[in-house]
Amino acid sequence: MALELSRLDRRLTSQFLLVFLAFIFWVTSVHAIDRTVNNIRVSSDQVAVAIAASPNASTQLQNYASAIGSLAMFESEGQLSVYNGSCCYGVLQMTGTNIRNTLGIGAEEFRRLPLQQQVNAWSTVMSQALSTYAPRTLASMVTFDGRPVTPSMVLACVQLGVGNCMTMISSGRCNGFEDINGTSICDMADRIDGTTTPTTSGTAPTTGGPTGSPVSTPLTPTTVINNCITDGYGHCLSMSAAMEQGFLNGSGHSMADLRDLIQSLTVGITLLICAWLVSGLWREYTTGRASTADVIMGARSVFMIVAMILVVMTVV
Repeated sequence: MALELSRLDRRLTSQFLLVFLAFIFWVTSVHAIDRTVNNIRVSSDQVAVAIAASPNASTQLQNYASAIGSLAMFESEGQLSVYNGSCCYGVLQMTGTNIRNTLGIGAEEFRRLPLQQQVNAWSTVMSQALSTYAPRTLASMVTFDGRPVTPSMVLACVQLGVGNCMTMISSGRCNGFEDINGTSICDMADRIDGTTTPTTSGTAPTTGGPTGSPVSTPLTPTTVINNCITDGYGHCLSMSAAMEQGFLNGSGHSMADLRDLIQSLTVGITLLICAWLVSGLWREYTTGRASTADVIMGARSVFMIVAMILVVMTVV
């Protein structure tokens, strides 16, 4: 009886260890999503043409086609398959929820769609969003906080959330709403356009002549934008891109390389443990302390875990 209990303990321990290792491998593999899956890039003009051709784009959205092309460059640098590391995918950065609700597919499949299909899906969501109260109110204004209301500003209103946009409108100031990075809707509009436009509530505006009208100043490599993480040319980086760039600069290795190393080590350790368990089963069998059924059951558990690891590696 004691011998049978000892065998049962070893079998349960082995199975638990194998399942635990498989779970660790699954976590390190599945949750490491590549930032891009291909190198396809498009230009702002191509995005604008796709918006104009989209059957799902409202007249207002089609009128904003040029600004949307600039928005795509700001959001994704024109990369069709880009993932921002937290929520959004594709050239115009749709959320996973909007992708599922609009197309009924997963984010990974969406990232591989051509430009026109991505734009059609985004146009469906954006056309509906532009018809809500906050962006309609902003679009009806000629100026806001001393600056002209542009298509980029209305698009930024939606991109940063219509509720947040309404907070800004109610305050009457561009800085009436700022995200966790200190970015306001007006800031985002400027970055989409590649300009800086002073506001009434901000610093004293630069005048362009006797009328005292604000001047839009093109960004240069020395322009400083304080409300976001930037590269050497003042262009905003997403948090994930900034972390990846900082890791690469600091260590000399990319985060993808580190992920591959961790996966390789996990696979190697798992296979070594599996080999150790199989050799232990064989030793038990040759000494007569384990039956043929025990060996077959143990070996089957080991090979199931190895098969699971191979399947995960294939998918990832």
